[in-house]
Amino acid sequence: MAFKDIVEHLKTWPLKRKLSLIFVILLSFALMAGIMLWSQRIDYQVLYSNLSQEDAGQVIAKLKEMKIPYNVEGNIIYVPSNRVYELRLELAAQGIPQGGGVGFEIFDKTQIGVTEFVQRLNYIRAIQGELTRTIRQLSEVEQARVHIAIPEKTIFTEKEDKPTASVVLKLKPGRVLNQGQIGGIVHLVSSSIEGMQPQNVTVIDNMGNLLSKPSDMDAIADSKHLEYQKSVDKDYEGKLQSMLEGITGRGKAIVRVATKIDFTQVERTEEKFDPDTIAVKSEQRTQEKSTGAPTGGIPGVLSNQPGQQPATTVSSPSSQKQSESINYEVSRSVSKIIQPRGDVKSISVAVLVDGTYKKEKGKKVYLPRTEDDMKKYKEIIMAAIGYNKERGDQVIVENVPFEAAIEELPPEKIDFIKLAMSLLKYIIPIIVILLLILFVIKPIIETLKAPVIRRAPEGVPMPTAPMPTPSEAAPEEIMKEEVLEMVKKDSRKAAMILKEWLSE
Repeated sequence: MAFKDIVEHLKTWPLKRKLSLIFVILLSFALMAGIMLWSQRIDYQVLYSNLSQEDAGQVIAKLKEMKIPYNVEGNIIYVPSNRVYELRLELAAQGIPQGGGVGFEIFDKTQIGVTEFVQRLNYIRAIQGELTRTIRQLSEVEQARVHIAIPEKTIFTEKEDKPTASVVLKLKPGRVLNQGQIGGIVHLVSSSIEGMQPQNVTVIDNMGNLLSKPSDMDAIADSKHLEYQKSVDKDYEGKLQSMLEGITGRGKAIVRVATKIDFTQVERTEEKFDPDTIAVKSEQRTQEKSTGAPTGGIPGVLSNQPGQQPATTVSSPSSQKQSESINYEVSRSVSKIIQPRGDVKSISVAVLVDGTYKKEKGKKVYLPRTEDDMKKYKEIIMAAIGYNKERGDQVIVENVPFEAAIEELPPEKIDFIKLAMSLLKYIIPIIVILLLILFVIKPIIETLKAPVIRRAPEGVPMPTAPMPTPSEAAPEEIMKEEVLEMVKKDSRKAAMILKEWLSE
């Protein structure tokens, strides 16, 4: 059928049929356009979230400079998924985002003519920025600000003021900081500033609640002890869990460990004496020896005159004296013993082991572990924890059926699913186009080819024309002759038929 014939055929259609055809055609084009846009749309992923206004502005400016498409929703910046990691590395190489505030990079550029006051102010700003970045690394903290007050040093005051600091934290929804983490922030800030004491650091949240107090040091210590005990329990549980799952299978064992830890630190000095061992404490020897007096004249004037011989005298007998003193003492030993803090006083282990399963008549039947297996598991656990009955250790191993757990898919299936999802992105548009062709476009073409059948009112016969043959006249001429004959025979019926056609 030629295009001209199709147009002429469409002209004979009623108005409702024409509108329906136009609506179906427009709907088909809209669906095809939507599918093409959906298949070619850019997949966006998160580049950065929870950025400060300064950092977000720097990131957006850099993306505009690099001509990278992006979307912003609240404080989240989206970029094409295939450029996420590349952009993070490029921005990090340029120091973006800075993580809040200005750090020590403020001193990277040398400035001429800067006063001492400005340099001191820049130093305080740098410390505040670096501490803010460090505190924001905590998973519970969304935003942080640090304010530092460092008094000026002067030689006219005897008592020097100590520096102080205040930390304001905005926590993520549903997150809280324990006393150990708060104490860590306090000590971080106090250790970063010369001369600052932990009691001079105040930590509050964005609601104005005071999180740190100088009198909370004992509570912080207790919290640290509790955290340490939990970490010891988790360490034991992880080791036992991995060991048992290597024997029973993945997800076939549940381990819980409870330890009692002694955090008291004892310092003891011992002094022991050994009466059987005698040691020399000190030894002293004295020895004296003397002889007769030397010969000589009588002292006086005559003996000193020239030519006079001094008179000789006989010496007295010599004398000798010797003494010895030795002090003995019993052997003694002094030892200073400090018992370590955090010693495990006792440990209790509870283990649940799943059995095995087999299919019988299409049903899963549970089979418990044998007694030898359970005994072997218990011995392995006792050896792993260093079981000591004297300190009150306990080990309980029970065999119970587990509920069916969802197992993780192997990497091969995960890769296959990802490949299938990527292929569906192109297969779905093709399937929709084929459906449009089969169920929309093809029926429209068939409808265009079919002639319009007009029905006359009841009791009025429609003029029919016999199927023409190649030797007969054209269908239009035959129809024209029959209409003329019918008008001549019954003009009233012809008027009714014409009125019905005009109303359609």
